Amino acid sequence: MRAEWRANVWMAIEMLLVSVVLFVLADKIYTAVATLNEPLGFDWEHCYILRVRELSDASPDYRQYDTQDDRYADLLTLKQRLQARPEIEAVTMSSNAVPYNPNNSMIQLDIDTFSMADAPLLVRRVDPDFFKVFRVEGANGQSADELGEILQRERIIPSDNVLRRKAGINTLKPLYGKQMVLSGTDTLTLRASFKPMKYNDYGTIYGWAGASMFERFHPSMMGFMEGLSVRVKDNMDNDFMEHLMADADKELRVGNWYIASIDSFKTIRKEYNRGSATETRNVVICALFLLVNIFLGILGTFWFRTQQRTREIALRMVSGATRLDIFRRILGEGQILLLLVTPVAIIIDYLLTIYEFTSWYDGFFEPVHFCVSVLAAWVLMALMIAIGIYFPARRAMSISPAVAMKTD
Repeated sequence: MRAEWRANVWMAIEMLLVSVVLFVLADKIYTAVATLNEPLGFDWEHCYILRVRELSDASPDYRQYDTQDDRYADLLTLKQRLQARPEIEAVTMSSNAVPYNPNNSMIQLDIDTFSMADAPLLVRRVDPDFFKVFRVEGANGQSADELGEILQRERIIPSDNVLRRKAGINTLKPLYGKQMVLSGTDTLTLRASFKPMKYNDYGTIYGWAGASMFERFHPSMMGFMEGLSVRVKDNMDNDFMEHLMADADKELRVGNWYIASIDSFKTIRKEYNRGSATETRNVVICALFLLVNIFLGILGTFWFRTQQRTREIALRMVSGATRLDIFRRILGEGQILLLLVTPVAIIIDYLLTIYEFTSWYDGFFEPVHFCVSVLAAWVLMALMIAIGIYFPARRAMSISPAVAMKTD
């Protein structure tokens, strides 16, 4: 190796660059897979959203309400009628809260001594039945009913990870009983937190959208309501939408409120995720395409390098070396070069990570994420080198030494 130091230096530089590129590709694939495998934090199956509208004053059936309370009372009556249907398990009203909804509201929430002035949270305004419809669970094991009771009493419930990006605190459980300040004015008490909800299937709970808060729905929010969301009992989805809309005009119109349309969250989810799914698929395909090209490139380099040493292999066989000795020596040279460049590659990988040139997942430097990507790059390099050496070396050892040593 010392005698061929010039060739080995260039080989080491090539291996260093390829190792860093492999790290970046492994990081992208790891991030995509890990994000998709995160729990959603909610259950959309068997759920539907009813788009609720009000009659205009031009309608002959229009009712003039004396107060907003009368208007809200009719909305509650409509909700109760839906709840009474045998196929419906739960009904909720909300504003900017349902899954796969592009509309957002933001709010400042300070917890104990931690100020969130520079990191406002997504606020989801819901009534207590929201937890039953989407089966949201408490971080401390609270059921949907228990979370609803807490929301009714305390007005807000934050997600368990709201302080993770701000203060590196992964859970709010040690802070239960501490004070919270909403929008810098309202002082409340932290009684519970919920398991984080993903913004969509392709987002991560560790990003800005993963930290959120539930606030109790107030009648003043009726104008911003996205509709009434319902959960249908298992095995009762068949023709649910058609049956409900057939009864909409007769049984499900209260005052000015009526059901204009109904959509399944299965359809909403598919449409909402379409762009992200395409983008993620393209990233993974490009990464795999580059991996294949890099694999073939390194494979070809070591294949050619080993073939050039056919005469050397023949000479060693004549000198009494066994096939295992020869293979161990040639493969060892490649692995030594890899071991020499790996520490330098790890330093470059670390700098790329802390300076945010890699994919953002659970932080710009997380040991597990970093180590998995580094290990994947190293294993791929070692595999490429082994394959690039093994087959041409085996072929060279099968040639008669006399033939291999013959001069053209």
